Amino acid sequence: MNETPATETRWLVIVQLTALPAWLGLTRAQRREIVDGLGPVARAFEDVRLRWVDVEAFTGECSDVLLAETNDLRSWNHLFEALRDTALFAQPYFRLERILTGMEDGYRDYENQRVS
Repeated sequence: MNETPATETRWLVIVQLTALPAWLGLTRAQRREIVDGLGPVARAFEDVRLRWVDVEAFTGECSDVLLAETNDLRSWNHLFEALRDTALFAQPYFRLERILTGMEDGYRDYENQRVS
């Protein structure tokens, strides 16, 4: 586990998505073009680290998971708003299933704040 300084809260955001028929009907080249277009949007929020994980071969609950790590939930919120303005959601190509947000090592943060 990563040690995060007590003054810095590390947030993890898990976004569960399901690919819709509109996405699956695109060629792989068309999909790649759309995904490549997301790069400038994501890079505008350099304090949020994003990872895309394909999970459709392992669960029926969603097809993809977007993982975000940040110290700034406001920046995450702004990034997500910007993503909602892209074809990924505006078309829509994906359905948003669930967003889970948690604090990395939250129990340690609690323990560090509670001196025994």
